[in-house]
Amino acid sequence: MRIAVLGAGSIGCLVAAKLVEAGHDVLVHARGEHGAMLAISGLKVSGLWDFEINPDQWTVSIDEAGIHPSLEKSFDQSIITCKAKDTEKLSQIAALITNGPVLSLQNGLGNLEILNRFVFENSAVGVTTNAVKRTAPGQIEWVGCGSISVGGAKGEQFAETLSMFEAEYSEDLSGIIWNKLLLNVAINPLAAICGVQNGELRFEPLLSQAESTMFEAANVARLLGIEVAEDQILIQNLHSVLESTAENECSMLADVKAGRETEIDFLCGQVVARGEKLGIPTPLNSMLLSQIKALR
Repeated sequence: MRIAVLGAGSIGCLVAAKLVEAGHDVLVHARGEHGAMLAISGLKVSGLWDFEINPDQWTVSIDEAGIHPSLEKSFDQSIITCKAKDTEKLSQIAALITNGPVLSLQNGLGNLEILNRFVFENSAVGVTTNAVKRTAPGQIEWVGCGSISVGGAKGEQFAETLSMFEAEYSEDLSGIIWNKLLLNVAINPLAAICGVQNGELRFEPLLSQAESTMFEAANVARLLGIEVAEDQILIQNLHSVLESTAENECSMLADVKAGRETEIDFLCGQVVARGEKLGIPTPLNSMLLSQIKALR
């Protein structure tokens, strides 16, 4: 199949590389120096998987140059892997170039709603706990092996497309998104504020704060009628992710260091907003939201 991966961050590059290895005709939509390196020199993957992509093994479109008219409606599927702040822009591109379903494989709440404005119900949503970091332009390291879960109207199609990751399909769309969100709010802002790798959150006092932030968000989810795991399972999931990604620097910390906009509004910000609508205080998520915004 012809598949476009829109957003060439660490996860996007890993997904694109696996699709190339599986024999698909892949386009990667990227930007900046990293995008230029992907186009000129290809991609090097290290860590859990050693793999190289030569530039002639895929197509790279550069965001700054726009979308060439020849790409319109030329892809069977698209996978959006960008930060939440870019979802609207890349959803528009997906609608332009895709003659088939589109998957949002992103963090945070609200991405699917944005995507559906452009592709209607021809969509799916997914989350991943794989840990990948960019070590240099055109280079990524796969540091933690995780899972991919997909759901939505076209979710089964993408479970098949991403079978090399043993992707699983679930009919519980909200549960997929919220269970990943709970891990994000527990790990990302705290690691970014403290300037530490994920593994440091395995120890007190950071571990207790991470767990409490997660429980606070889980309470909001349950009051919204969303099925999330029981607290003990949430703790086990958190500890497992912290262990498997112990040496990983989360993307929010990388964004803070680089002075870039973070995804905090789509993580803790969404928990706070939904808590306010329910009349439920969310002081821990509110504090992290304010502290991350103060770092920008």
